[in-house]
Amino acid sequence: MFDRHAFAARRITLGLSVEELADEMLVAPSTIYRWENGETCPSLRMLVQASRHLCTPLLSLMSDADTEQYRKATAVDALLREGA
Repeated sequence: MFDRHAFAARRITLGLSVEELADEMLVAPSTIYRWENGETCPSLRMLVQASRHLCTPLLSLMSDADTEQYRKATAVDALLREGA
């Protein structure tokens, strides 16, 4: 499951505003706000993109290891590390 608190904390740690991150990710600022407020969750594709822009491992943006999304993220993270 997407960890909105970890996502927001990482953005703030990097000194990025919602608008700056949205510009980098090519999404509307309202999208980032909705993710951080828990109204919606990003797709796995968007999580991969976010992890790159936030310079953090994909799995650091996830919580609750007992979900299908977490298992998919684990597989994607492994593939990304192989390609690096």
